[in-house]
Amino acid sequence: MTDQTIIVYRAGSFSTEAAPPWMAALHAVEQEIENWDSALDHVLGKCVSRVAVEGVAWPVAEVVARRTPDGGYFVDMMAEEFSHAEVWIPDLADWLPFQVSYVEPFLLARATIQRNQVLDRLTNALIAFARHGEGRHIDRLTGESRIDEREDAERRQRTAAAIRSRTTTAI
Repeated sequence: MTDQTIIVYRAGSFSTEAAPPWMAALHAVEQEIENWDSALDHVLGKCVSRVAVEGVAWPVAEVVARRTPDGGYFVDMMAEEFSHAEVWIPDLADWLPFQVSYVEPFLLARATIQRNQVLDRLTNALIAFARHGEGRHIDRLTGESRIDEREDAERRQRTAAAIRSRTTTAI
């Protein structure tokens, strides 16, 4: 059963330990209401810290921290590619080292990826605009021009028609 152990960050290293009583209560509430975030709010209370790297339509990465009944923190780290980590930091002295060593690099990596994707999109839009003008033909999501795709499809159709006409006249 998944709620019997939890990943713990203590004194600069990770380990797996027996889950505290609040974790069993959290899983029981989640089974009942079928909503993880609502179960977290119900058992641990509202989050004390939420940091997100925003994407085009939704967050690319998010880190949510909640205080635990024993005075520590429960951290939920989620990323766009569906990676997910739940870490319990029971000792307050470990909170800052965990933030510096794991949370900041996690968010920085996701922000860098997001920035590179936006720059790639802007570059594609600029190239498409410079090649074709105006800008109405630019795909808003990717920044790419669809004119080249349309011209390639028309060229393939002309080539296929020419090949068909040569084979029918040869017969």
